[in-house]
Amino acid sequence: MRSNSISVLQAELIKILEEFVTENKVNLINKVLSERTRHLTVVLEDVYHSHNASAVLRTCDCFGVQDLHISQKLHDYHVNPNIVRGASNWVTLHKYDRGEQSSSNCLNDLREKKYRLVGTTPDQNSTSIHELDITEKTAIIFGTELEGISDNTKNEVDELVHIPMYGFTESFNMSVSVAMVLQDLVRRLRESDVQWHLTEKEKEDLKFEWYQRIVKRSDLHIKNYMKEHSINNNG
Repeated sequence: MRSNSISVLQAELIKILEEFVTENKVNLINKVLSERTRHLTVVLEDVYHSHNASAVLRTCDCFGVQDLHISQKLHDYHVNPNIVRGASNWVTLHKYDRGEQSSSNCLNDLREKKYRLVGTTPDQNSTSIHELDITEKTAIIFGTELEGISDNTKNEVDELVHIPMYGFTESFNMSVSVAMVLQDLVRRLRESDVQWHLTEKEKEDLKFEWYQRIVKRSDLHIKNYMKEHSINNNG
């Protein structure tokens, strides 16, 4: 099926599913989509505490960051529903298979998507997060609390940044660090002239994805529509 035909079909399916979504929810989804961004994205490198990663997923949703990337070199990540509080329905989670190449595969994927790679570090001689240039699409990479990002990742990133600190402790909790970084970057991004919004196609794709998650038996509604209109699922 040609791409324009797929778009028309998706638009029709969105209308079908929207009949089962309350008006308030539809309005909220449209508002959230208008404030969503892929200009910034977050990467977690081999985080072994799932509750921290789940807290980050929730933080991404709160700040309107659509994508969270998790490399799983040694540890599998599983969403903790008690912490994400439904945020996993709205944030696109990209998990990279366990193995030595997990982080490299993640970074290569982001480079292909034209992201500038920025690693976080406690080194106060690096660039302050408050001074980071965010005119380009930017992926912020966070490591474990004990070790930070790996040496290989440090060698691959375009720049290293830190959160200014003034006490004895060397680092913040990882999920706290993500929240502090996003609060600063998202605020500056929204105040800038950078075109950070989603494209109309991205909004429609996400709306379709979200409707399928929140509408009960959405698969059945879609199947019935396809059958009634003699549409082959394979296009």
